[in-house]
Amino acid sequence: MFTEKPNCKKYAGLSLLLLAVMLCTGCGTKIVRGSPPMVYITELSHQGDNLNLQLSMRNLNGVDLDFQNIDIRLTVNESEDELFVYDGPAETNIVANGTESWSVEVVESEASRKMLDSLENGDVISLPYKLKGSIVSKEDGTLRFEHEGHIYPVPGKPGHFR
Repeated sequence: MFTEKPNCKKYAGLSLLLLAVMLCTGCGTKIVRGSPPMVYITELSHQGDNLNLQLSMRNLNGVDLDFQNIDIRLTVNESEDELFVYDGPAETNIVANGTESWSVEVVESEASRKMLDSLENGDVISLPYKLKGSIVSKEDGTLRFEHEGHIYPVPGKPGHFR
């Protein structure tokens, strides 16, 4: 009696094809939602009695990020001296996976002026900073962000820092 051997090559190829299809459907695109934006300082400048902070905000979500309010605290040095504080309205929409520039101006404190003047005059090379805050999104509630870096004077532009 003869028993016929199954064609292993034929079934192995079919098995691999089915496995690939199952992996592709299991790893389909998932829309990210509820992730806080990445927030970076683009520029900090002081003129007169005002301090202007320009930010770049990157939306990591797969959906638009609509927010009405922002709370920002920019502190410098290890002692976390406050350089800039803002808590207020910010009607902004950042498209899905997009980036927006946003700026706000506040009255400059005497302490902030002294710190930036020491940086501009070369008394210190840079100011280590922490940018902390949160936004209030219409859909996702409060989303917190944080970033650390150094502030340097912009060459050829007095009163401007990055």
